[in-house]
Amino acid sequence: MAIIRNQRCCIWKLNIPNGIFTMEQKFGKDTGIMPTGFRCCYTSCFGCNKVMCMISKNSIRYKCSVTNVPTKDNVRIAVDVGINFHISRLESSNEQEDVKKFFYNFGPNRLEELLQEECDEGIRDFIKKQRVAKVRDVKTELTHNLKEDLVEKFKIYGVVIEQVNIMNVIIPRDLRICLMETTNYDVYLQK
Repeated sequence: MAIIRNQRCCIWKLNIPNGIFTMEQKFGKDTGIMPTGFRCCYTSCFGCNKVMCMISKNSIRYKCSVTNVPTKDNVRIAVDVGINFHISRLESSNEQEDVKKFFYNFGPNRLEELLQEECDEGIRDFIKKQRVAKVRDVKTELTHNLKEDLVEKFKIYGVVIEQVNIMNVIIPRDLRICLMETTNYDVYLQK
């Protein structure tokens, strides 16, 4: 999202590119999303017309790392999460309402804070019920639960969560080596 400040009185050439939502105000009142295309002599004198912000329609990738997460047997692990999202529901008949909700009520800074907090809370709640030996086996279930929670919590702000990926689960090195040796020994005994 780009917030436009200090506009000149008259802009001779204004081109609204495709692939972004451009919010406009007229005399301080929201007029909605500007259509894409070229404008000649766009006047913004005395607050008459003003481009407020530009918000990307593309998917955005957010990476979140949650560290020091306790498991059921009190082992501290780290989890890396990737979240794909975009602003405005595509099936929505009125995408202007979603963009307005995001710009006026939420914004990118609060979105980042809330995404981090919700991921942290969701992961900690799920992992504290799992034993460390099984924590890598439940990545699919964790992904599904986290996505459902995030979709429900962010749709009121005009944010659509497309995909959630658990990219990495990091177990402490000494425990990882111990588990690997135990597995290797079990395989050796079965032969």
